[in-house]
Amino acid sequence: MKDLFHNVIYKFHRIGFYFYSVKYYYQDHSPGKSKFKCFFTSIFKQLKIFNYKSLYYEYLEIPITTKCSLFCKHCSNLIPCYKKRFDYDVNDLIRSIKEFLNCVEQIVYVRVLGGEPFLSANLCDVLKVLLRSDKIQRIEVVTNGTIVPSDRRIIRLLRNKRIIVCISKYPMVDYEKVVKFLKGNNIKYRVDNMSYWMDYGDTTERGKSYKELKKQFSKCHSVCKSLVNGQVHLCPRSSHGTDLGIIKDNSDDYVDLLDENLSIDDKKKKLIELSRKKCIKACDYCIYGTKESKKISVAEQIKYHKS
Repeated sequence: MKDLFHNVIYKFHRIGFYFYSVKYYYQDHSPGKSKFKCFFTSIFKQLKIFNYKSLYYEYLEIPITTKCSLFCKHCSNLIPCYKKRFDYDVNDLIRSIKEFLNCVEQIVYVRVLGGEPFLSANLCDVLKVLLRSDKIQRIEVVTNGTIVPSDRRIIRLLRNKRIIVCISKYPMVDYEKVVKFLKGNNIKYRVDNMSYWMDYGDTTERGKSYKELKKQFSKCHSVCKSLVNGQVHLCPRSSHGTDLGIIKDNSDDYVDLLDENLSIDDKKKKLIELSRKKCIKACDYCIYGTKESKKISVAEQIKYHKS
């Protein structure tokens, strides 16, 4: 009964992604076709998002760099914990993206982020490989609004109808320059107004019981799946915490897409198993989903610097 309840809750959080998926399918396929037929096709075609076994992914985050122009105290990606800022290896990024796309049937959203993606030398190559796949419905490039891109190759790619630039609106940032630039170059964008963040807590291991971890995890629902170092994790705290060595490496909590000993079928099976997990080790290093997690100020800076 508890497993059934967990599955129902998990599917409810996919409803929003389902409607996005219907919308994007309709937008991409209706020009020149019967809009009525395309509308109903999109409704029924996207229902597979509710089936675990279809490997229809709703969302995946791909951090491409730890370089950032801000230094947010409560960064969910733990970027301030990196003593040295760097771009993730572009060859590993491309290989892992291709492996992931070989495993899944379709994905609604891919979010390219950092750090600050407009500081990364990898952005152009990553966008190219993502745009080549018709399995991806939409690509979001998440920026803090402090950097105006100048690379003409990136600007051309950003004009693609499948890409939207998402500006996180922070109180200390004048993002109007970026907005003016995007408008002037006919690039789709969205400004995400944030009145508060939720506190994920520090990265201390808390020693919670399995029951406590399950309860906490059930209130999180692992929406923000994260691809770091070729590993698909259920959340950024797991992926970046493992990358940093803060969280002890636990191979049951991720799927290593770059593991050459695993076949595509093996990876598909592991991705399904991962989606069914009741909790992960990273929950013990986090307070989100508990009563301890409170609303906090948006993007509070440890220090603020311009890049």
